[in-house]
Amino acid sequence: MPADKRLRAIWIALCVCCSKVSTENYDKIVKGMKEDKVNSILGIASESRNSSVKIDGVTYTSTQSKWRSDKGTIAVLFQNGEVQDKEYFPPGTEPPPQRRN
Repeated sequence: MPADKRLRAIWIALCVCCSKVSTENYDKIVKGMKEDKVNSILGIASESRNSSVKIDGVTYTSTQSKWRSDKGTIAVLFQNGEVQDKEYFPPGTEPPPQRRN
């Protein structure tokens, strides 16, 4: 196996073994918590999507982040860097991604 594939396999194995996705950590996340604090609890998100909109000269940003493991998925919506909503999906219950038109 090439070195880069071995390194990637090791990295994936470490991420799965060291996953911080749990109901206990989910419960620690509260509305208004800063994004960096959530990252300190859960680690680096498996997936993140950013968007922004400007209304009356004010820019509002939102980020949808997901942390996945064999223990489930934690999804968090941040607005302007703070938690607005969160959801926990037990293994096998996460809805499929929405299709974009």
